[in-house]
Amino acid sequence: MKTFYKKCVVSSAFAGLLMASLVGCSSAPAPETEPTRNNAKNAYSEMEDGQTVAPAQSAAAPAPKAETPAEETPAVAISNVQFKVKPTVMVLPAMGAKGATSIEVIKKNPLAKTAMEVINAYMTERGYSVMSLETQNQLDEVVQLQDDIAGNDADLAYVAGLAVGADINLTFAGSIQNDNLVIDLNASDASTAQLIASESSRQKDEGEGQRVLVQKAVKNAIVALENKVRDELAAELEKGVQYKVVCRLTGDFTDEQAEEISNTVSMKVRKMFNKMQVKSMTRNTYDLVVYADPDKYEDAQMVYAEFYEALSGMAKVRRQNITKKLIILEIQ
Repeated sequence: MKTFYKKCVVSSAFAGLLMASLVGCSSAPAPETEPTRNNAKNAYSEMEDGQTVAPAQSAAAPAPKAETPAEETPAVAISNVQFKVKPTVMVLPAMGAKGATSIEVIKKNPLAKTAMEVINAYMTERGYSVMSLETQNQLDEVVQLQDDIAGNDADLAYVAGLAVGADINLTFAGSIQNDNLVIDLNASDASTAQLIASESSRQKDEGEGQRVLVQKAVKNAIVALENKVRDELAAELEKGVQYKVVCRLTGDFTDEQAEEISNTVSMKVRKMFNKMQVKSMTRNTYDLVVYADPDKYEDAQMVYAEFYEALSGMAKVRRQNITKKLIILEIQ
């Protein structure tokens, strides 16, 4: 199963895949009689003026049995949880670490753009602030940040979310399965890259057109996904606004000095915030997530200042890079 953005580089590619699946399902028809053909033709008559054309009844033929109504998809109970702080969402096509072409995918693929627009509109309606990568310059900055924090293996959506200050990253992909469009959505924490929830939606092609098909499938998926993550996200934001902090010891420190700096960060700096989570801590590198009180810390610069003050007199703290949710420090 190929991903949506790979299959659908242009809308015609999507159509070709859809047609191919339909053709594959209709090969080698079984022999049939003329009356059978007529009945089948009538049974599959198109909708006219919103009403289904009923097949002509033969006097000799028995009345058809009433069909069992198709089982409706259960309605999603919309969460009414309110946010203390308005969350920020980043929406991108699902791509790998080398996927530095997200902007190009959206520009060149009308169906991918439609999917993103549906997600953006719904999340905005639900009270989120929706961010996006608007220029190639922004994308270049994200690619550079990949090298700074985790090398080329860093996920693009994860780093992009940190750069624009997202709380949640939403990625989307799609595929053709027989005559169905399948949309897959993933929601992950922007500060830790941890997967929060996933949702899929299957939409049968009823000849409504590719754009309508994508709109329906994406809308079904995003409604269900957002309700999965809303309660959890609200609880996380109650702890404070998350910032990822990467500290690197670049000075010529003895083991004793390095240990003292590590203890200061672990004990003294921790007390400044609502919570501090250590992702990893080696002799020379600290990977941290801090939960800062938004009433006390307005932005990443103010969070950086706490590290600067805490280590004053022990080492020099220099900012290497600061974005809305990412702080990269050098300790000299």
